Amino acid sequence: IVVRPHPEYVKRYGFRMDAIVNRYSDYKGSDLSFELDFTSNNSIFDSDVVITDWSGTAYEFSFVTKKPSVFINTPPKINNREYDRISVKPLEITLRDKIGIQVEPDNLTDIADKINELLDLADKYADEITAIVDKYIANFGRSGAVGSKYIIDRLIEIGKKRKNEL
Repeated sequence: IVVRPHPEYVKRYGFRMDAIVNRYSDYKGSDLSFELDFTSNNSIFDSDVVITDWSGTAYEFSFVTKKPSVFINTPPKINNREYDRISVKPLEITLRDKIGIQVEPDNLTDIADKINELLDLADKYADEITAIVDKYIANFGRSGAVGSKYIIDRLIEIGKKRKNEL
């Protein structure tokens, strides 16, 4: 288990993170670590699943690694209280069951079994996640090249217009 909190959480609530780390400071096992230095992403690629609440990091994890996510159904943080005025549900809600599973906070006792089931279905999730990425993410893995080509093409177009205006 690698505990990798959001960098903003560490920044805002360092005292809470310190308390969690201190709680496990006497733990002698090698199967628990805290990653508080965010300069490396090796643990992300080495992980089999990510466990989170409503964090968008789960989508980044699953889209890049093609591995499933586990969502703990805490109350969602809603920045726009009128989001439901639009008839289309946000992808952050509709994709939760497609890239992984949802678990109620009061039903965590068998989460290890549920994670093992996810791992047994890893190929199914990889296929499902790949299909989702293909459907919803434009230019996945090559957006820099596509975006820079667009900018260069527009600059050339503007340059030609200016030249013709002279």
